This record gives sequence, C-alpha cells and structure tokens, in this order.
Amino acid sequence: MDKLKKNLIPSLIFLSLLCLWEWYSRTNEQLFLILPPPSAIMVQIFAKYDRFLFHASVTLKEMLGGFVLAFLIAFPVAWSMVRFISVCHVMQPILIIIQCIPMFALAPIMVFWFDWSYTAIVIPTALMIFFPLTMNMYQGFKSTPEAMLDYFRVHKATPWQTFYKLKLPWAMPHLFAGFRISAAIAGIGAVAGEWAGGQEGLGVLMIESRRGADLEMTFGAFFCLTIMSLVLYGLITTLEKWRVPAKKYAGLLSLLVIFCLTSCSNDTEKTHRLLLDWLPNPNHVPIYAGLEKGIFEKHGIPLEVLKIQDPADSMPFVVAGKTDFAVFYMTDTVRAQASGIPVEVVGVIIDEPLNAFIYRKDSGIKSKEDLNGRTIGYCIDGYNTRMMQRVFLENEITPKVVHNVSFDLVSTLGSGQVDAIVDAYWNIECEHLRSYGIQTDYLKFSAFGVPDYYELIVIAKEGMQKNHPEKVEQLQVALQESLDYARKHPEEAFEAYRKQNPDKSQKTLAWEKLAWLKTVPVLAKSQVIDKDIWDNYTRWVTGSD
Repeated sequence: MDKLKKNLIPSLIFLSLLCLWEWYSRTNEQLFLILPPPSAIMVQIFAKYDRFLFHASVTLKEMLGGFVLAFLIAFPVAWSMVRFISVCHVMQPILIIIQCIPMFALAPIMVFWFDWSYTAIVIPTALMIFFPLTMNMYQGFKSTPEAMLDYFRVHKATPWQTFYKLKLPWAMPHLFAGFRISAAIAGIGAVAGEWAGGQEGLGVLMIESRRGADLEMTFGAFFCLTIMSLVLYGLITTLEKWRVPAKKYAGLLSLLVIFCLTSCSNDTEKTHRLLLDWLPNPNHVPIYAGLEKGIFEKHGIPLEVLKIQDPADSMPFVVAGKTDFAVFYMTDTVRAQASGIPVEVVGVIIDEPLNAFIYRKDSGIKSKEDLNGRTIGYCIDGYNTRMMQRVFLENEITPKVVHNVSFDLVSTLGSGQVDAIVDAYWNIECEHLRSYGIQTDYLKFSAFGVPDYYELIVIAKEGMQKNHPEKVEQLQVALQESLDYARKHPEEAFEAYRKQNPDKSQKTLAWEKLAWLKTVPVLAKSQVIDKDIWDNYTRWVTGSD
C-alpha cells in the first residue's frame, strides 16, 4: 500500500500536466504551429510506429556505443588519477575543458574525421558522458576508508587484490551513480551527433520534422528518446539493486563492446556521393526519381544521396572531399568563388529564382513599399542576408526590425510574429502555410531589381571538370534525364520521392505534392549554364555593374 501511494502521487501529477497541456493546446489556436496536443502526438506515434521503432533502434545503438566507449576510457583514467597524483593534476583541467565544449559544435568535426559513420556519432556521445562518469569513478575509488587499506596492507595484499577486492566493491555506489547520470544524458549526445551528420536516428527524425513544422513527429521522436533514457536509467538502477558479481558485469560489458564494434562496419560499395542542400523536399523530387528509375546507375554514376541539416556545411564538405557533388545555391556560389573558395558548377536543377518575400494576405502588404516599417524574418546569416540588405538599400526600404528566426520561417509567419519572411521559397513555404489555412502571397526578387539567376545548382570541388570530365558528363546526362522524366511524369516522380522518404507524414506529403506541381515548370531544361545570366548576377553581387 505504501509503495502504491508513493507511485500514485507522481502519476496523478504527470497525468494532470498532460491534461493541462491538451487543454491549453486546443484552446489556443496560435499554438498549432508550436505545441501540438499530446493526443495528436500519440496518434502520430501509432500511425508511424514502424518508423519510430527503426529510428529508436539506431539511436539506441549510438547511445550504447557512446556509453561503452566512455566507460573504457573513463575507468583507467579514474584509476590513474587515484594512483598517481600528477595524473590527477593534469586530467582534472582537461575533464573540465571537455565538459565545457558544446558537442553540437564538435560533431561536424567528427564528420570530417570519421565520415558519415556510426563512429562520428558515438564519439560526441562518449565525450558528453565522459566527465560525469570519470569524476564519479574517481570519487568512488578515493572513498575507500584508510583503515580498510591498512588492513589489506598488513595482510600483504597485492595492488591487484586491493583494487579488485576492496576499492572496486567500495566504489560501486559511485560507479552506478555515474552510470545513471550517463543513461540520462547519452541520448542528448547521440542526438547532437545525428544533427551534425546523421542520416538516421531520432535526432534526424526530430530535426527533419521540426523544420517541416510537422510537430507531431517532432514530439513523438522526443517522447521515444525520453522513454529510452528512462528505461536505461531503470535498468541500471535494477542492476545496482541486484548486486551482480563484478565478473558478470565484465561479461555484460564484453557483449556490449562486441555489439558496438559490429555496428561500426561500413558499406564499401563504390558510389558517388551527392549531398543535398537541405533536408529532402519537393525541389529534390527529380533526384529521387532518377534513383528510383535507375537513371544515374544506367549512366555509370550510382549515387548515394546524403541529407544535411545545415546548408552552410555543404561547401566545406565539398572542398574537403567528403562528397563528390552537392546541391547548392548560385547566390552563395558566386560569392564563394569571388572569395577564392575552390568550387565549380557542374549541373543545374532549378533555373529560376525561388527566393522571395512571402507575406500573409491579411497583413496589408501589397507592394514592396509596404515592407517599410514591417517586421521581417530571415533564415540565417550568410550571403542571402547581404543580398537582402542590398535590396533594402537600393529600394529605399526601412523595415521596423529584421529578425533572424533561424529555420522557423513557417511558424513565425504563421503565428504572426513577423509580417514577412525572406530566404523562403515561393513554391514550398507558400503551400506549406496554405496547408494550415493561411493564405499568402509573395514578391519575387526580380521586383526589387535583382538580376535573374539559377536557384539550385550542383557544385563540385574545383578541378572536377578538368580532371574527371567523364564523371561530370555522366552526371549531367543522368541529371537532365531525371529532370525530363520528372517533368513528363510528375505523379510517378513524386511517388518515387515518397517511397524513399518513408518518415514523412500524410499531412506533409499532401502539401509537398502541391509544392512539387508548382516546381515542375521551373525545372532546368538544360545543363548548360547561360554565361550572360551568370555574369550579370556576378556583376550585381560584386557591385561591378
């Protein structure tokens, strides 16, 4: 009865909070783009349970791998810190420095060093766990009473006997405290690694659905991550209560090491990598159609398509040789080449500008002059931001304030936090907002005097056309055939895209199909770059016109 009462109160509080959340979400319409009700989240989890299970299994392997790696390093480090005072003096500052490093910033470096692999995600996870695990072990080994140590010395115990029969058993409560903390934060480390370079896992599902404003999927992934962390925490607590002999813990650890090592194997099949400029969206339908129909393979250039969470990473990955090709933006490429970054254009996907100022129809904005005194939201600082500032200057537009809303363009405009957004595409964000019942309109950049340019191109490291002309020609032929197929068969092309992106909800696919149909007319008709278009835009950007 006492145990029931002990568990009943927290359960009632938790259920009360869920009910409050449900009521608040449903009675505040402005939250539909920010905080979905728990019932809608659970419906999505059951509808896509197979995808949640798949991504949860990927993240779980990364969490276990990070835990094992952290333990294998932390254990000898903690023992050395106790055994040698000089090691302690050296390691303590290093441990603090490691803990201060944000793993979200370190994770992209892991991709450069270890490629898009299991290892690149496990290492940030291990680093996040390393500090609390090491310090708890250190405190545990230090906590052995001096009287007990004297007793072992009197009986001439060897250092190994003292450690194995005295220090280790005495340190077990501290070790398990470290294990519990590690179980609670291992998921954060795994998600940080996935956000930087993962292609699968709850972190990828979370950020992909978040940037698509499919918040039921986002919170569903968060729910799964929370449940996994709680289960790991509970298992460690149970193991501690069972007081299993150390030999059996060693056996369990060995099994985990073997499990993690088998996860490190990489596919050695020879492919050409194509890095998307963003997470999969209607602009990429022709690429997925070409993959589904075997067009790229037919022309001798089998592709491995990689998605990316931050477009700013595309060019560094190309220059570093981590990918053969990357879908990118002409606007950024022109400025990059002017800055001496060694990249070149090898293909075209969309040959008309998509970037625009998008606003709600009920905002009172009708022309570019109406942007004066308005709140404008933009995506991230970069070349497009400089273009936006130049547009304001040349058209004598003075906004009230300009906000960096990161990647939350749809939610900020939909909830009325800004009057207009830029760095958004008229073919995608307009249909996305319309799916929520929000009617929008847009002003193309040409209305502000910006010269015509190609929106999406394919770039490679400088020298690709000179050193591997056959590879570039194969890519261009296959890419154009994929574009032509998608233009002639838009329904079939979108179905191929849907099949290869099974994580997308029906709600997302519904508006993405409409966005795709708006995209079909602006697909590139040729892989030949019009020199006049390129030069005119370059002169405008560099100010030499």
